[in-house]
Amino acid sequence: MSLRGLSTEELLQKLVVEGGIQISEEEAQKFRDNDVDGETVDCGLTENMIAYLFDKSFKKQLKFRDFTHRNKEVTVTLEVVNPEQQTCEASVSPANQRLESTCHRLPAVISIPQFPQDVQSRLDAKEPVHKEQKYRNKIIGNLYDMLSQCTMYPTNSDYVQIVKALIGKYPFLRDVHGNGYHTWHSQLKRKFKTERAPLINNEEVKRVKEKFRQARSLKTPEESTSTCPKRLKPSLESCIVGEDATSVEAHIKVLLEQYRKLHPDMNLVKDRMMKTFAWRRREIAEGMSTEDLLRRYPFLRTSAGLCDEVDAMHPSPVNICHRISENFTSILPNMLKLVKDSPLKKLYMEAREDALAEDIKGIDFRGGLLLLPSIFKEKIEDFIMLGQKNPQTPYPTVQLKAQGLKFALSRQCQSVVNVEGIEVCSCTSVDEAFIAAFCMYFVFNMAYPGYLKKTLTFLQRLIANITGDGDKSLPVTVTRIVNLLR
Repeated sequence: MSLRGLSTEELLQKLVVEGGIQISEEEAQKFRDNDVDGETVDCGLTENMIAYLFDKSFKKQLKFRDFTHRNKEVTVTLEVVNPEQQTCEASVSPANQRLESTCHRLPAVISIPQFPQDVQSRLDAKEPVHKEQKYRNKIIGNLYDMLSQCTMYPTNSDYVQIVKALIGKYPFLRDVHGNGYHTWHSQLKRKFKTERAPLINNEEVKRVKEKFRQARSLKTPEESTSTCPKRLKPSLESCIVGEDATSVEAHIKVLLEQYRKLHPDMNLVKDRMMKTFAWRRREIAEGMSTEDLLRRYPFLRTSAGLCDEVDAMHPSPVNICHRISENFTSILPNMLKLVKDSPLKKLYMEAREDALAEDIKGIDFRGGLLLLPSIFKEKIEDFIMLGQKNPQTPYPTVQLKAQGLKFALSRQCQSVVNVEGIEVCSCTSVDEAFIAAFCMYFVFNMAYPGYLKKTLTFLQRLIANITGDGDKSLPVTVTRIVNLLR
């Protein structure tokens, strides 16, 4: 019996017996709920449909595609070819055919080819070869050779299909974070872009390049030196219960009185800050300036107040300072291996050697924070500066008053954290200032600047464990670093 004549139950039985797929009751119910019978399968299920039916197993998805490929009815239509047309088509070289065609489809079942011997032997031994760039490049090269036989302009679905097949065959190559294949997807896509770049005389390549050139010309580049930082999309969903303008002003009056005291009652301060929290978040979302906000809520001028505010925004059993310290310390040994030799690393190593004799605590944590941007090819100088020079950016910036970073690594060091040209708070160590500046992005509702985006995203998602509504998937550069650290 052909697929088209099968009912849903008959199809499920055939998948088990002939397809070798162990179908769970939950998966079977998805077939029934969506009326997936033989005719539906023969018409062709999309990548997303198959992924929905078997969302917890790449292996089952691959077996299902293999089953449909073997059992599909194929109709062949023969056409009479004009001899002149046949001669013309024969004169087109295979290379030109491959470059000109963009409508070729990948086969229903992807078979990952054998890799070069040095790579294949390691894959057979289940070694994490993806952590070494030379082996990664060879794998990507093979996938490119395979996919480019069909098209030089693969669709997103084509990329996903082939990298899913790779992960399905070699599960240990999965990314640690995200969907499991994000870095492979991005690297393969970049490989195609690189290979197409020299094809300047190809009409199709020229047409596509012109299309993207026009699209880019419409975009305005981000100016990191602007006097106004980029704000996140306002959220006015805060629920204000039991408070109105009069009661909030009364709470603010208490906060101002406590701030003027040499030894404020911190229990009272925390209570009034919590009572005004929802009101304050609404004021920020509606565009209250940083200067006015600090004037009304002066305890946001302290590192403790900034951390408490983030904890209120993103509640967790462990406060943000301890989360950052503990989680960062756990990855520190592996992270330091990724840091290339640099003047800053040399300073850190020297300070560390000096600290062994004096038993100075926290030097590795401070050193790791200062070195972190370098593994993303970003600069700590854009975040932490020495001396009294005014910051050239409106985004949070740390000004160290130490004579040098080596001193800041090994000693308590006075510093000031600035934002939008305002000195917000004073700190007694570089790690306290670093965390306070990081918290300011949340407190003042700021988007990360492009020049430090990877570092701050890594800190947010992987170290502070903060995920906000609408957060996109991790940038591929960050995901690669996560793969190397775990």
